[in-house]
Amino acid sequence: MIGTANLKETTAKGLIWSAVERIGTQGFQFVFGIIITRILFPADYGLVGMILIFVAIGQTIVDSGFGSALIWKNDSTETDHSTVFYFNITVSLVLYLIFFFLAPVIATFYDEPRLINLIRVICLNFLIISFSLIQQVDLQKKVDFKLLAVVNILGSLIAGIAALIMAFRGFGAWAIVVQMLAKSFITSLLLWIFNKWRPIFVFSLSTLKQLFGYGSNLMAAGLISTIFRNLYFNIIGKLFPITSLGYYTRAVQLSDFPVMTISQIFNRVVFPVFSTIRDDGERLKNAVRKTLRTMIFITFPVLVGLISVADELIEIMLTEKWLPASGYFKLLCLAGIFYPFQVLNNEILKTKGRSDWVLRLEIITKTVMVINIFITWRWGITAIIIGQTVSVFFAYLIGFFYVSKLIGYTLWEHLKDIFPYLAISAGMYFALAVTSNQISNPLISLIVMSVLGLTFYFTAVWLFKLEERKEIQVIFKRIRINFSK
Repeated sequence: MIGTANLKETTAKGLIWSAVERIGTQGFQFVFGIIITRILFPADYGLVGMILIFVAIGQTIVDSGFGSALIWKNDSTETDHSTVFYFNITVSLVLYLIFFFLAPVIATFYDEPRLINLIRVICLNFLIISFSLIQQVDLQKKVDFKLLAVVNILGSLIAGIAALIMAFRGFGAWAIVVQMLAKSFITSLLLWIFNKWRPIFVFSLSTLKQLFGYGSNLMAAGLISTIFRNLYFNIIGKLFPITSLGYYTRAVQLSDFPVMTISQIFNRVVFPVFSTIRDDGERLKNAVRKTLRTMIFITFPVLVGLISVADELIEIMLTEKWLPASGYFKLLCLAGIFYPFQVLNNEILKTKGRSDWVLRLEIITKTVMVINIFITWRWGITAIIIGQTVSVFFAYLIGFFYVSKLIGYTLWEHLKDIFPYLAISAGMYFALAVTSNQISNPLISLIVMSVLGLTFYFTAVWLFKLEERKEIQVIFKRIRINFSK
């Protein structure tokens, strides 16, 4: 449990190392992904895109929400941790056997026999990650992200090298599969070597029952979110050519890099921290507002900037053969603007023990998503993504309604927190749009717009004296202190 006396120091340190871990991990995956993408073809990504939903579902079930339950339970014991550990391993083994025998059925559905072996190999990830889940929970509960940073960055580096070698040797989609498995294996191995936590030989049904009420709602919500997040891959894979799915899959991966990286930096830290102060209403509300402002201070300009330079970025990084993915990428970045709000809403609901509301929120928002898919699919992939953006916006609004009831965070306060950063980002977008029309060379255009965007945004933040400029200065100061130790 985090002591309230040093809560600010613990939170700051946790955010710094969480940022190092996420940026380092995702950075290596991004760089290797770019190189591999230049070697592989859209059809290779299309093959993997067809089975991502099964991988994501399996990983959600393996955790079953018990990891979050252990973090939320401030007085969790070694019996609790060990019980969940053995449960995770058992569930992962059962899941792997199910998907092993379902592989031919899935391949038949897509009329793609190559999927059989891909599924049987990639689903080994369930078994691998089950051994490291509680190791990660142990570190997250203590807001100790330093070790997580080291092992995840090393895992990403080694996995990226292995995948790159396979891509050069013509293994196609298998390079992507090996990258996923190698990352999980190296991370799990290093956690067991360097983290001191070990399971004890005990399994308690009463512990599972106790954690089930909280964890089962999160598992159900996670399953719904995972299924529908990956449903687009399956719908596009079934209704459109595999090359189109390849463009969409790569666009999703590119947009996920900034969206997921920024969100995960915060959400893994704020949940244990918020849980410590969950009974102090005013303190929790202030912490939520400060976290939101810091998140959007970073997220808004990054995503708006990526929308502005998307064409140049994809042409330079991935070559011209991937330019059809640019339009999808822009729309996905637009949808990603609302994702940090959803993440924070869910963390607040979890903090207040309302995992049932998390589940209810998922059911409502995914119903909206189904309606959007039903309406938009006939007009193509672009229309589907526009519908996806609308669904994410509704999810944000509905989530805020629940949060405002719990912590007294009014809509007016929320808009005051958001508007300055939204307005400055919008101004930056128009400045970049005008600039892009004046430069024909993609590389020069990308460099000029990147410099202009950064200059415009931070100048505006400084002129309007927004609070987060001071927070960022403090964070950089703490980074120097942490790395000088």
